[in-house]
Amino acid sequence: MNTKTLNAQMFKFALESGVNNLANNVEKINSLNVFPVPDGDTGSNMLATINSAYEAIKNMDSVTLSDVVKETSKAMLFGARGNSGVILSQIFRGLSEILETKKEANVIDLVKAFENAQKKAYQSVLKPVEGTILTFIREVAQALKENITESNSIEDCFKLVVEQGKKTTINSPNLLKILKESGVTDSGSEGILLIFEGFNSFFSGIPIQRLKIEEKEKDLIFNLEHNKEEEFGYCTECIVDLKNPNKFNKNKIINDLEKHVKSIVIVEQEGYLKIHGHTLKPGSMLNYLQKYGEFVKIKSENMTLQSNQNSTTESDNSTNSENSNPSLSGLVSCNNGQGIISLMKQNGTDFIIEGGQTDNPSTQDIVTAINSVNAKSVFVLPNNSNIILAAQQAAKIVTNKKVIVIPTKNQVQGIEASLNFNKDTKWQDNKELIEESLGTLRVLEVFQASKDAKINNVKVKKDQFVAMENNKLLKAKASAYDVIIDTIESLITQDSEMIYIYYGDLATESEALEIQNYLEQNYDLEIVIKNGQQKIFNFLIGVV
Repeated sequence: MNTKTLNAQMFKFALESGVNNLANNVEKINSLNVFPVPDGDTGSNMLATINSAYEAIKNMDSVTLSDVVKETSKAMLFGARGNSGVILSQIFRGLSEILETKKEANVIDLVKAFENAQKKAYQSVLKPVEGTILTFIREVAQALKENITESNSIEDCFKLVVEQGKKTTINSPNLLKILKESGVTDSGSEGILLIFEGFNSFFSGIPIQRLKIEEKEKDLIFNLEHNKEEEFGYCTECIVDLKNPNKFNKNKIINDLEKHVKSIVIVEQEGYLKIHGHTLKPGSMLNYLQKYGEFVKIKSENMTLQSNQNSTTESDNSTNSENSNPSLSGLVSCNNGQGIISLMKQNGTDFIIEGGQTDNPSTQDIVTAINSVNAKSVFVLPNNSNIILAAQQAAKIVTNKKVIVIPTKNQVQGIEASLNFNKDTKWQDNKELIEESLGTLRVLEVFQASKDAKINNVKVKKDQFVAMENNKLLKAKASAYDVIIDTIESLITQDSEMIYIYYGDLATESEALEIQNYLEQNYDLEIVIKNGQQKIFNFLIGVV
């Protein structure tokens, strides 16, 4: 092939090839998680983001390149999940801004598009870090600018994108110390490289297809009738590659799950199990199922959020009828763990988006939540560093009210923020009170390591318990108790008054009481224990 112009159909098929390539390797990207927290989701977030674009354009016919790239950019803007997804959406926004003026594009247009993509990517983050997906798009754009001329073909462009992209990705540990310490390359760079390798394969005449294991999934058919009255919690579906299909016992699985999972449907076929259920605790359901084999695919959708969206639409946006008396300030928060969610509701949170460490909400989820709140101004608490960019992107989309994103990085910060929030107070005063309260809060996050690691001279062995503050590993010990008593002193000052202990669904009340007993014997502070039921983190500890 010696293609001189890029049209709508080519872009559609190239994007499909890119999506397929990322889908086939998504777990590889997830495994590149730097921290030993069992939450690697970069690949999943990037796949969800770009797949939203493919779903939006796959049935578009008789259209120009302009139409397709506009729809791609819009879909990714709203579908972006996690920081990697948001940056990816901004890269494609940059490409779109140049290509959307074209019915067809030539190689010079592509060079300009990648230059603009670099610009948009860097603008999307407050403090750009090299050795990441940002470096990838910058060096790719520079290589195209220096090497591509009018005599080159579209194939030449994407071949160079992949060649330079590989060099940049391999070099990422030399630019970012934490990658070198962890012995991995940058996951965001690896993810976007897979996408553009898919583009390149299409233009080379060998488009990437989904692996056969994915095709098996299509053969597992459900005919489900959902009861709207039950559509709360998470609609969770997954496919498990069974370790011992001959010992598969459908009735046992149903009996074990039905206490906490409703609407269970199970299909076992050719050594694969596909299961569907509605549950308030998808993490517990998935942890149970993993005993039977490895996951091929996981899908979990928040039906409560969808119900909120649907009821808002069906009632002609019920908040409109209340718009005569909106509160001065409203509060949206991203949380997981029924204990913490209940606490946030008690503290006056208007809308809770259930998600977090392993289930990042999309920009659209956050936009919907903001729009559902009947207030002149709305505060958003991401409560996770990987949700902040999506929240900030949502804030730019909503224009009919003031939106303030407080960049909370954990759920303890979110709880503290909600305690200092008043719906009858102007946003300026709320913002000042919240930021002041967060300035004195120290938070310890404790989790069990999913792998060996060495970060910032802290050595971690798989299954040890790790204490982390502000994404910095402090120590690792054999038990949660040991690591907490060994690190808590560094958080306590002469002005400290209280310690909050939130124990998660991987910890017990007796463990929390043991920690409380130690703290009461050694510190003249008030100790409060709460059952947060949060995922991933055995303990979240706040010192104020």
